[in-house]
Amino acid sequence: MSQGVPIVLQLAPLPRTQIGPFLILGVDKDASREEIEAAWAEKIKQSRRGQLKTPLEDINWAREILTSKEARIKADAVALNIDTTDGVLKKLKDRYQGRKQAEIRCKPIDTEKWLASYTPPTPVPTIDECRANVRIPEIPREVPMVRVILENFAKEPIDPWQIDLDG
Repeated sequence: MSQGVPIVLQLAPLPRTQIGPFLILGVDKDASREEIEAAWAEKIKQSRRGQLKTPLEDINWAREILTSKEARIKADAVALNIDTTDGVLKKLKDRYQGRKQAEIRCKPIDTEKWLASYTPPTPVPTIDECRANVRIPEIPREVPMVRVILENFAKEPIDPWQIDLDG
Protein backbone atom coordinates (compact mmCIF):
# COMPACT_ATOMS: atom_id res chain seq x y z
CA MET A 1 0.00 0.00 0.00
CA SER A 2 1.41 3.36 -0.95
CA GLN A 3 1.41 6.31 1.42
CA GLY A 4 -1.16 8.98 0.80
CA VAL A 5 -3.91 6.54 -0.13
CA PRO A 6 -6.71 6.64 2.46
CA ILE A 7 -8.07 3.41 3.88
CA VAL A 8 -11.86 3.13 3.56
CA LEU A 9 -13.69 1.06 6.13
CA GLN A 10 -17.17 -0.31 5.49
CA LEU A 11 -19.16 -0.03 8.67
CA ALA A 12 -22.46 -1.69 9.32
CA PRO A 13 -25.30 0.82 9.15
CA LEU A 14 -27.12 1.67 12.36
CA PRO A 15 -30.82 0.90 12.57
CA ARG A 16 -33.06 3.88 11.87
CA THR A 17 -34.46 3.80 15.39
CA GLN A 18 -30.96 4.33 16.79
CA ILE A 19 -30.04 7.08 14.32
CA GLY A 20 -33.34 8.78 14.97
CA PRO A 21 -35.72 10.83 12.87
CA PHE A 22 -33.99 14.13 13.69
CA LEU A 23 -30.71 13.08 12.06
CA ILE A 24 -32.42 11.31 9.15
CA LEU A 25 -34.33 14.46 8.18
CA GLY A 26 -31.61 16.84 9.40
CA VAL A 27 -33.87 18.98 11.57
CA ASP A 28 -33.48 20.47 15.05
CA LYS A 29 -35.39 19.03 17.99
CA ASP A 30 -37.66 22.06 18.10
CA ALA A 31 -38.40 22.05 14.36
CA SER A 32 -41.91 23.13 13.38
CA ARG A 33 -44.24 21.00 11.28
CA GLU A 34 -43.46 23.18 8.23
CA GLU A 35 -39.69 22.66 8.71
CA ILE A 36 -40.23 18.91 9.05
CA GLU A 37 -42.35 18.77 5.88
CA ALA A 38 -39.80 20.85 3.94
CA ALA A 39 -36.89 18.68 5.11
CA TRP A 40 -38.88 15.51 4.31
CA ALA A 41 -39.67 16.74 0.76
CA GLU A 42 -36.02 17.65 0.14
CA LYS A 43 -34.77 14.27 1.41
CA ILE A 44 -37.30 12.46 -0.81
CA LYS A 45 -36.03 14.40 -3.86
CA GLN A 46 -32.40 13.69 -2.99
CA SER A 47 -33.12 10.00 -2.42
CA ARG A 48 -34.92 9.63 -5.75
CA ARG A 49 -32.02 11.34 -7.55
CA GLY A 50 -29.61 8.88 -5.91
CA GLN A 51 -27.87 11.60 -3.88
CA LEU A 52 -28.63 9.82 -0.58
CA LYS A 53 -28.11 6.28 0.59
CA THR A 54 -30.98 6.62 3.05
CA PRO A 55 -33.91 4.40 1.96
CA LEU A 56 -37.23 6.10 1.19
CA GLU A 57 -38.94 4.02 3.86
CA ASP A 58 -36.59 5.46 6.51
CA ILE A 59 -37.27 9.01 5.34
CA ASN A 60 -41.02 8.40 5.46
CA TRP A 61 -40.67 6.74 8.86
CA ALA A 62 -38.80 9.81 10.21
CA ARG A 63 -41.57 12.14 9.01
CA GLU A 64 -44.23 9.90 10.55
CA ILE A 65 -42.42 9.85 13.91
CA LEU A 66 -41.82 13.61 14.01
CA THR A 67 -45.41 14.49 13.17
CA SER A 68 -46.76 12.42 16.08
CA LYS A 69 -46.27 14.09 19.49
CA GLU A 70 -45.96 10.87 21.51
CA ALA A 71 -43.68 9.13 18.99
CA ARG A 72 -41.50 12.27 18.76
CA ILE A 73 -40.93 12.33 22.53
CA LYS A 74 -40.00 8.63 22.56
CA ALA A 75 -37.64 9.05 19.60
CA ASP A 76 -36.00 12.01 21.30
CA ALA A 77 -35.25 9.85 24.34
CA VAL A 78 -33.68 6.84 22.57
CA ALA A 79 -32.11 8.08 19.34
CA LEU A 80 -28.78 9.67 18.52
CA ASN A 81 -29.57 13.36 18.55
CA ILE A 82 -28.10 16.49 17.12
CA ASP A 83 -28.47 18.17 20.49
CA THR A 84 -29.25 17.44 24.11
CA THR A 85 -32.73 17.82 25.55
CA ASP A 86 -31.71 21.21 26.97
CA GLY A 87 -30.70 22.45 23.51
CA VAL A 88 -27.16 23.32 24.62
CA LEU A 89 -25.61 22.96 21.15
CA LYS A 90 -28.40 24.98 19.53
CA LYS A 91 -27.93 27.76 22.08
CA LEU A 92 -24.18 27.83 21.39
CA LYS A 93 -24.79 27.89 17.64
CA ASP A 94 -27.26 30.75 18.00
CA ARG A 95 -24.85 32.63 20.25
CA TYR A 96 -21.81 32.35 17.99
CA GLN A 97 -23.39 32.13 14.53
CA GLY A 98 -26.58 34.06 15.02
CA ARG A 99 -30.11 32.82 14.46
CA LYS A 100 -30.09 33.33 10.70
CA GLN A 101 -28.43 30.93 8.30
CA ALA A 102 -25.36 32.94 7.43
CA GLU A 103 -21.75 32.22 6.78
CA ILE A 104 -20.11 30.15 9.46
CA ARG A 105 -18.01 32.40 11.67
CA CYS A 106 -16.55 29.63 13.80
CA LYS A 107 -15.61 26.18 12.62
CA PRO A 108 -14.75 23.14 14.71
CA ILE A 109 -11.20 21.91 14.37
CA ASP A 110 -11.05 18.31 13.25
CA THR A 111 -7.56 17.06 12.63
CA GLU A 112 -6.78 13.42 12.05
CA LYS A 113 -3.46 11.70 12.34
CA TRP A 114 -2.27 9.83 9.25
CA LEU A 115 -2.09 6.19 10.35
CA ALA A 116 -0.15 4.66 7.44
CA SER A 117 3.19 5.33 9.13
CA TYR A 118 1.92 4.82 12.70
CA THR A 119 3.81 2.34 14.85
CA PRO A 120 2.20 1.27 18.13
CA PRO A 121 4.27 2.05 21.24
CA THR A 122 4.17 -1.61 22.29
CA PRO A 123 6.41 -3.84 20.18
CA VAL A 124 4.54 -6.58 18.33
CA PRO A 125 6.33 -9.94 18.51
CA THR A 126 7.13 -11.84 15.33
CA ILE A 127 5.65 -15.26 14.62
CA ASP A 128 9.01 -16.90 15.37
CA GLU A 129 9.14 -15.18 18.78
CA CYS A 130 5.60 -16.38 19.54
CA ARG A 131 6.49 -19.94 18.55
CA ALA A 132 9.65 -19.84 20.68
CA ASN A 133 7.51 -18.92 23.71
CA VAL A 134 5.01 -21.74 23.19
CA ARG A 135 5.91 -24.54 25.57
CA ILE A 136 4.64 -28.01 24.83
CA PRO A 137 3.22 -29.47 28.04
CA GLU A 138 4.59 -32.63 29.55
CA ILE A 139 2.75 -35.57 28.02
CA PRO A 140 1.90 -38.65 30.13
CA ARG A 141 3.54 -41.90 29.00
CA GLU A 142 0.13 -43.50 28.45
CA VAL A 143 -0.52 -41.33 25.35
CA PRO A 144 2.79 -40.90 23.45
CA MET A 145 1.11 -39.92 20.15
CA VAL A 146 -0.19 -36.67 21.68
CA ARG A 147 3.38 -35.32 21.80
CA VAL A 148 3.86 -35.93 18.07
CA ILE A 149 0.49 -34.31 17.26
CA LEU A 150 1.31 -31.20 19.34
CA GLU A 151 4.78 -30.85 17.84
CA ASN A 152 3.38 -31.09 14.30
CA PHE A 153 0.63 -28.59 15.14
CA ALA A 154 3.18 -26.09 16.52
CA LYS A 155 5.22 -26.29 13.28
CA GLU A 156 2.31 -25.35 10.99
CA PRO A 157 1.90 -21.69 10.02
CA ILE A 158 -0.87 -19.82 11.82
CA ASP A 159 -3.51 -18.28 9.53
CA PRO A 160 -6.33 -16.72 11.55
CA TRP A 161 -8.53 -16.39 8.45
CA GLN A 162 -8.56 -20.17 7.97
CA ILE A 163 -9.78 -21.03 11.47
CA ASP A 164 -13.22 -22.65 11.36
CA LEU A 165 -15.14 -21.29 14.34
CA ASP A 166 -18.41 -22.99 13.38
CA GLY A 167 -16.94 -26.52 13.28
